Amino acid sequence: MVQLFESWALNLDDAAFARRVIDPNRRIVEGVRARVPNAPIIGFPRGAAGNIAAYVAATGVNAVGLDYATPLDFARKHVPAGFTVQGNLDPLRLVAGGAQMEDRARQIIAAFADRPHIFNLGHGIVPETPIAHVERPVELVKNG
Repeated sequence: MVQLFESWALNLDDAAFARRVIDPNRRIVEGVRARVPNAPIIGFPRGAAGNIAAYVAATGVNAVGLDYATPLDFARKHVPAGFTVQGNLDPLRLVAGGAQMEDRARQIIAAFADRPHIFNLGHGIVPETPIAHVERPVELVKNG
């Protein structure tokens, strides 16, 4: 599996996003597939917002990573039905832990229950995160 990270995509308007994110990601996907035709590829255009549907349609990725600022309803409406999504728990919720983190994890799981979903953070884990706070959402994903 390959994951493409576009951590600075959020700083681009739609024209720049198409030119600097969609086009290069599409070429990367094509290059990977030329060498490994069945390679699963996840694209993570952090901050894509309104560009997420165009990204999914044009790049050829098999799944799209959603950053923590992507509203769940927005993703459900703009990412095609049945398309795999990854994400999108805010890493700072994981740092804080407790009921707020568990509630949000359950909301994310429920929002994508009708499609393939890779539960994950909506960006990277921070060093201050207690291991127990990482273990809890893993338990929720496995056991509900």
